[in-house]
Order: sequence, then structure tokens, then C-alpha cells
Amino acid sequence: MSRTFDEKLNMVKWIGILTMTIDHVGYFLFPGLLWMRMIGRIAFPCFLYSTIEGTERTSDYKKYITRLFGLGVLSMLVTPNTINVLFLLGLFSLSLKYRRYFPLFMLLSFIAEYSVYGFLFGWAIYWMKEKDLLQGIAGSVAVQFLFGISIQTLSLISLPFMFMDKGIKLPRLPKYFFYWFYPLHQAVLILIVSLLQLV
Repeated sequence: MSRTFDEKLNMVKWIGILTMTIDHVGYFLFPGLLWMRMIGRIAFPCFLYSTIEGTERTSDYKKYITRLFGLGVLSMLVTPNTINVLFLLGLFSLSLKYRRYFPLFMLLSFIAEYSVYGFLFGWAIYWMKEKDLLQGIAGSVAVQFLFGISIQTLSLISLPFMFMDKGIKLPRLPKYFFYWFYPLHQAVLILIVSLLQLV
């Protein structure tokens, strides 16, 4: 369980956070701008990759998974009508850790954002990283076709960043930045929308 700084993982997190922010700004403030939503498709696989790394690297898995689900619950205070992506990432992490319960975690993923599509995509990325690169790429492409061609297929653009030999040097993200950024930036965007409606 390495605690050394991983430049590539840091880069992937930056890509995920920036593209997610563009996506959510488009969703809340500029719903007619499809290009912002298209850029946002890059984010989700980055968080799947980060979850694989987090599950493998953590020195205290109970704290890790509790934090993931805990922030998922907190995020529901902001978007109460959605079983958000943090729950999906939590279920995916549990399936990596406790593989004999894989069918149960996959079944539960149906109720979360990204549903079983996101769950299986996570496993395809895991297969690329840990087992066989070409089989994992084939699995990632197959998942896109299995669930229908849409702008979500653009998520495949993120894959090369995960398998670069070295990451691009970027400012180091604080350890728990994403977990707090996810609910807080949505809360800010919802507040902006509410204020604009008063104008």
C-alpha cells in the first residue's frame, strides 16, 4: 500500500475534477450548450480509476469506504433526488475488496447514478490496469455499445491518460479535496441558479 505521491494519479484527478466542473456548470447554468456536457463525459472514468487506486492504496479500508458513503449521504442534502455517483463508486470499491459478493454489489448499483453501466465500466478499467490492457480496452468499448451509443461514449477519451508512463506535473491536490468539492461545488451552482431566478 504505497503512500508515495503518484503524479499520474494526481493528473487523472485534476482531469476528472475540471471536466466534472465544466459538465455541472453546463448542466445548471447553460443547459443548451451540449459541448460542456460532452467534455463532462471524460470525468467519470477518472473517478473510477481513482477509486481503484484508493481501494488498493488505503491503509484503513473501513475509513476509506465510510468516507465515500458518508460524503455520498452529505451530497444528497444538495441533490436529494439522486442516489449520486459516490454511492456507485462505493459499491464498485466494495466489489473490488469483497469479490465473492460481486453479484450483490452489481445488483445494488442499479439504483445509483450511472447504474450498472458505471459499475461494469469500472471493472473494465480495473482489468486494463491490473490484468490485460487490450482486453480491458475491449471491455470498455463493449460496455459503451452494450448500453447504447450516446455522448457517454466520449468517456473513452479519458483512458489514455490512465495508462501513460508518467503523469503531467500539476499542483498536488489535497488528500480529501474531491470528496468535499463534489457536494460543495454543486451547492454553489444551485445557489447561483436560485439567485438568477430572483433577478
